[in-house]
Order: sequence, then structure tokens, then C-alpha cells
Amino acid sequence: MALVPLRQSSVAAWGLALALAFGLAALIPPLQSPDEIGHLHRAYMISQGQLLLASLPAQAHSEEPPPGLGDFMAQVCRSGGGTGGMVDEALLRFGAAHLALVRDAGFRFSEQQRQALGQLAWSGSSRFCVAPGAGYYFPAVYAPQAAGLAIGRGLGLGVSHSYWLARGLTLLACLGILWLAFGRCTPNPLALALLLLPMTVFQLLSPTIDGLTTALSVLALSLFVQSAEPGRSHTAGASWSLAACIFVLATSRTHLLPLLALPFFLCWRRRSPRDFWLGLATATGALAWTLFALHSSSDTRVLRAHTTAQLLAHYAADPLAYGRLVMASLADRELSTFYQQSFIGILGWLDTRLPAYAYPTLWSGLGLSALAAFSLQSLRRDWSARLLLLALALASAALVFLALLVTWTPYPAVLVQGVQGRYFIVPALLVAYAAGGFSVTRKGSPRAQWSAVAVAAFALCALGALTLTLIRRYH
Repeated sequence: MALVPLRQSSVAAWGLALALAFGLAALIPPLQSPDEIGHLHRAYMISQGQLLLASLPAQAHSEEPPPGLGDFMAQVCRSGGGTGGMVDEALLRFGAAHLALVRDAGFRFSEQQRQALGQLAWSGSSRFCVAPGAGYYFPAVYAPQAAGLAIGRGLGLGVSHSYWLARGLTLLACLGILWLAFGRCTPNPLALALLLLPMTVFQLLSPTIDGLTTALSVLALSLFVQSAEPGRSHTAGASWSLAACIFVLATSRTHLLPLLALPFFLCWRRRSPRDFWLGLATATGALAWTLFALHSSSDTRVLRAHTTAQLLAHYAADPLAYGRLVMASLADRELSTFYQQSFIGILGWLDTRLPAYAYPTLWSGLGLSALAAFSLQSLRRDWSARLLLLALALASAALVFLALLVTWTPYPAVLVQGVQGRYFIVPALLVAYAAGGFSVTRKGSPRAQWSAVAVAAFALCALGALTLTLIRRYH
């Protein structure tokens, strides 16, 4: 990958990226990303000062939910002991209305319905709702969404405008983080292709935490590459920034806990006590939060006879059983196809596939991008860092299966349930940075020109397939 200053990146290119991002975001109606409703509710709770989820006894929910919410939202309001918080009833109605698009692919809002939703005001009346799965995530990762909702409500905006403000701030945060990352280290063609995948872009455009964690991962890798490159400066600011990125990632995506190893590698590579102590503090804080979240969060979407702690203890005592389940899941033809397609992109609530030709085309494009990215030029001096990134990618992928096995899959298990291809985007980015190494590609060289053509062609195919799919599905 090329370690080049940001001034070589065209301002026009970033302006075009911003315009394209907001244009594509306008094609996606609210609440169409997987689990977006839970993330939105958690962000609202944080905007109201509730940083941690709480639980209420089942008898506190004996009253009927407000009419007109639909079965799904009514179930969200009947927590049955799940963890959650207080949510404005107008936001619940806003969510229920847009979930009609999830239930019925042919549904379209009439102009009257669209105007009514646009004029929906905050009710000031709240009720307890669960936020399935969102309790595991550290509140900081919801900062842009919560800020948007709080600012919108403070300015007297309605629910719809507040939602779009939160979504816009989240998108700006993602692009801003990527802008900072590219300024430190321009990603190689494979990393760029992974960021252009329809699934990656779709999540970047949605007010969930996927886009933010992907962008933060790129920034963390850029900081690490710059710091690990022999002969380059390693400032205190870089160490603190890397530690902050890793803390947010490790506390919002359990499968990214292996990234905690990066500061310790820099401590060894740079003989830097600062990185050791920052790494130790980050690891302690991240592991403490993970244990707290596992203990305090309750997800009632899957009924299980065993707790997460019990299942972790079981598979720790018998790791071969875990390995057999992973191999069985990978060997299952239906699951394997689903992993491959959902890595490239199955949009919506896993109900909107790209055109059939898009999957083999984009997989081939990833292969060409990998060839363009792979470099042996600096292997002798950066082999240890590249090997570390590969090991972390493997560990992260393994944790994806483990996390879903102990939190989502009933015991005894035959296959690991709940795994989606999009969970492997960041592990794939680790592989991409390892494959490209830390060498500089000379601007104007045949390799640089071929790489630029490959990335441009991939972007055209990926964004074209995404745009056509969004128009077909929602318009």
C-alpha cells in the first residue's frame, strides 16, 4: 500500500464521493438495514442520557402497546424481561410505518402517507422497548446517531427530519474517518475494492454501527501501518489515536478483540513503553466492558436453555467440537452460498439480492484487485507485521463463528446460526493490508496505472449493481 500524503488525493474525488454517498443514501428508505430498528432505539436512548440498557420485570409490560404499531413493533414493546429503555412513541410509529417496506416488497407509500410521516412530531410520551443485541456495544459508537436525534429534537424538528439528520451525521462521520485514514496511508486496490462492495457501501449509508466500525478499522490499520513502517516517525498522537480506535472497535464488535494485539506489536517493534501501557489500558477496558455487557445484556430473540457463559465454558473445554461446527457450517452448500453472497451484498433485511451476474463478477473483481495489491517488495523488512495482520484476520474470523455460536445458536448445535458474510469485511481488510505490505507504489508506474484502472472498473460494477438494486427494490 502506498504511504502518501493526502494532498495527492484529488479534492474533486472526495467531493464526488460525498455527492454519490448522499445520492445513494436518498434511495434507501429508513429502517431498511439489518437490525437498524434496534440501533435507532439505542441511539435515541443515549440521546436522552440513558447510556446503558436497563431491564424491567415482565409484569411491567402487561399493558397493551399503542395501537397501529404492527406485530413486530408491538413485540418490541412487550419486552418479556429483555434489556432496553424508554423510546418516544412517535419514533415507534415512524419505525412501524417503514417496516411495512420490509414485510412487503411491493409496498409503496402514497403521497399522503409520505407527507404524514414527514410531519410526525415527537410525542413527548415514551414507553419501555427492548433493543435486541444493541446492549453489547459501547455507547461511544452511537455518538453521531445520538447527536443527530438530540439536535433534531432540540431544534424542534419532527421525527423524520431528526432521523435524516442522524443519518447524515453518521455518513459524514464515516467519510471523515476514511478521509483521515487515507491521509495517513492510501489503501491498496484490494482494500479499496472491499470498501466499494455493495454490502459495505449499503451499511456505510445506514445509521447503524457497521459503517462506523468499518471506517474506524481502516483508520486503525492506517495508523498501525504508518507506525510499524521502519524509518517513519511514531508520535504520541498516533499511539493514542490507535488505542482509541481499537477500544471502540473491540467494545462494539466482539470479533475485533484480536486488534488489541496491535499496540503490543508496536511496543516490541518500536521499543515503546508508551504503546505497552496504552495497549494494556485498552485491553483491560475492552475486556472489562465485554464481560459487563455479557452479564448485563439480555437478548430474548432466541430462546436458549444455556447462558452465554455456560456455552463459552463448554466450547473452551472442547475446542474440537467448536472446530467441527465451523467446518460443518463452511461445508454446508446452502450456508456457503449465503456467506459468499452476503459478503458481496444481500441488502435490506437479507431480503434483497443483487442481480445474479453481480456476484461472480464482483468476486472476479476482488481476485483481480488482490493481484494488483499483492507485493513482495518490502517483505524482508515488514514480514512480521504482515504475518501479524494475517493472524489477526484468522482470529477475527474464528471469533465471528464463536460469538454467534454462544449468543445466537441453541445448544446442541448442528451448524452455527446467524453468521453473515458482512461480518468478515474487516477481517478481509486485515488480509488486504497484509497482502499489500508497506511499500510505496510509484505514481505513474505501470503497476499504479493498472491498479487505478482495476479499482475504477470495480467501482463502476459495484456501485452500478447497488444503484440498480436499490431502485428496483424501493422505487
